Amino acid sequence: MKKRSLPRKKAFRIIRTFAILALSVAASMAMGAKRPEPPGPHENYGARAETVIRDIPYSPGNESDMDLMLDVYSNPHQGLWPAIVMIHGGSWMEGDKEVDNKVYICKVLAANGYVVFIINYRLWPEVKMKTEAEDAMAAVIWVKRHAREYGADPDRVGVVGGSAGGHLAALVAWASDDPWFEPTGWDDSEVDSDVKVAALYYPVLDVNKTFNEVVTPIVTPLARSLLIGKKPKKQLMHLSPKYHVDANVPPTMFLTGDKDSLKLYPHSVLYRDKLEQLGVDTKLYTAPGKDHGFTWNYWEPESLESVMEIVDFFDKYLK
Repeated sequence: MKKRSLPRKKAFRIIRTFAILALSVAASMAMGAKRPEPPGPHENYGARAETVIRDIPYSPGNESDMDLMLDVYSNPHQGLWPAIVMIHGGSWMEGDKEVDNKVYICKVLAANGYVVFIINYRLWPEVKMKTEAEDAMAAVIWVKRHAREYGADPDRVGVVGGSAGGHLAALVAWASDDPWFEPTGWDDSEVDSDVKVAALYYPVLDVNKTFNEVVTPIVTPLARSLLIGKKPKKQLMHLSPKYHVDANVPPTMFLTGDKDSLKLYPHSVLYRDKLEQLGVDTKLYTAPGKDHGFTWNYWEPESLESVMEIVDFFDKYLK
């Protein structure tokens, strides 16, 4: 009897499900699935934001889309404070602007004289990685155009992101001059999405290498196709921050645990070294013994210390 083969479409669905499962595992790791119960509120650990404004649309023509909105964290002040755009993580698949560890960082930055805009952006499978980056760039443009309304200076803008958000923040900082990207809703904007300084928490800087190391090489081609789309190798020349490293990128800080289970710490070391060789001011904050997403435990010393390192680094360029 002739053995029946699995229908091609069904086989693809099984492989796709396996790839999605692998990506979901990575997402759970990035979002701190085993996080213990917080011992106290953010305010017990250096955070303060008396002014919080939620759900502001940042993309023209998409005012009702909750995935294209941002929140503002600040404190009463005179004059204009520097602005920071915060980008959450979640393996490009999960998370939102209310994710606890990023809100904590927003509040600490606000307590130290910054107006912080934390954004939502559309996620896979609704969109692919290119659109996520374009959403983030659109948010920076909106912040520059509206900064003064919130007591922020449009000429002093930095970006912070973690994990997949670190990847997107790196693209904002290093690739905003790449015409391949078209910021969502702002195709004809006279305002660009450049920033003056960046801080990248445990960022993905070499997308293909991270896929190979985390998802496994067998699943990597399909994972690339799912998240990136057709001709992923060609698109990675734009979507992988490593290809945008040159002497013109703004000062950049990396903050990564040296026990990062997604194997991202060596990447932060490598690109810190590359930026130094190019004459770009850069800094690496190493969280000793800490895993990926170490800021989830915001009450631990490394979390607060890392934010204060950002404050010191950003103060040089934004104040």
